[in-house]
Amino acid sequence: MSGLAAIDALGRRTCAFAAYLLDLASLVGVLIARLLRLGAVSREVLFHQIRYTGVQALPFTMLLALLTALVVVVQAQVQAAGIGDADLLGKVLVLILVREFGPLIVALVVIARSGAAIATELASMTAEREIQALAWSGIHPLDYLVVPRLAGVCISLVCLVLLFIACSLAAGFALSALLVAGAPDLGRFVDALARNLHPGDGVVLLAKTLVPGVLIAGIACREGLGCRPRVTEVPRAATRAVVRAIATVFLWDAAVTALAFAAA
Repeated sequence: MSGLAAIDALGRRTCAFAAYLLDLASLVGVLIARLLRLGAVSREVLFHQIRYTGVQALPFTMLLALLTALVVVVQAQVQAAGIGDADLLGKVLVLILVREFGPLIVALVVIARSGAAIATELASMTAEREIQALAWSGIHPLDYLVVPRLAGVCISLVCLVLLFIACSLAAGFALSALLVAGAPDLGRFVDALARNLHPGDGVVLLAKTLVPGVLIAGIACREGLGCRPRVTEVPRAATRAVVRAIATVFLWDAAVTALAFAAA
């Protein structure tokens, strides 16, 4: 009986999560349809979101890029004494930083900073009934609150991932030159990067940045606007937004990686 109860609970949770994803997809579809009709006030909110999510997160993101490159180079040197070889170094950095960890690490940074902040802000406005006040004043809450945040998070995430990859690749080469005897040749390193990067990597990278940006912002906005109008619900909405965004982004990243591996 306990086994049947466990299966029933798993089925209920799976159905609930599927319904949640469908609801999220419906919300995102509405937001994308309204994206091209941003007014001057909404564009101001968009620029503010880009400044907070992208520009202000840049120093911390670059620090993570440096530390990640350091870990990769050190571990690669421990596992393979030939990390001083430019071909091997380029292959390792592309495989680990460009295809896998780069987009995922930056997505986690955006979730922790912006996802939680968006959910908290919108949940607070919901608790204080400011959303209703906006609607009564003739301002559509989706156009003013949600669409600019979704666009800002997506733009910022794509730019941060590209900068993270560029910084981590440069740091990986520089750290290899400092830590390993017999520094790799820069020309061979660049050539190794070019040979290990394929056109399909651009598609995969776009899928691992643009879609997670939509997911992070969509989940944060849904949790913030969908919470009950109570002050005690604000931290719960932020927690749900972070947890669900992390789970969804990891699932999406794994699915894209599996599809890319199957297509290779």
